[in-house]
Amino acid sequence: MKFLIPIRLFAAAVGSVLMFGAPPAVADAIDGNWCSGVKRMEISGAKIVTPDGNSIEGVCGRHDFTYTVPAGEPGARVDMDLIGNEDMRLWANGRSPIPQIVGPQMWKRCAAPVS
Repeated sequence: MKFLIPIRLFAAAVGSVLMFGAPPAVADAIDGNWCSGVKRMEISGAKIVTPDGNSIEGVCGRHDFTYTVPAGEPGARVDMDLIGNEDMRLWANGRSPIPQIVGPQMWKRCAAPVS
């Protein structure tokens, strides 16, 4: 009985630390704003605003996105893969079977543009 109160206090303290001291959860989805140099794009579900400003739809997975490039933009098919929360690989002409020769572009998550 003597140890019952200290054990309860310890359990309450551990529970408080776990509940309130844990870092906030961060979504690990490809949705969001992405930048590479001066190029920007925004993905929201199956919708994307391409670097040239076209609003189109693509095929969206939780960690990947693919779309067919609209007329007037370079490339034919774009494949993207999320690498962690802040980085993404983009293949401008589809995924290369030989990535050592035709590697992907690296994009970073960025803030939404201010209008």
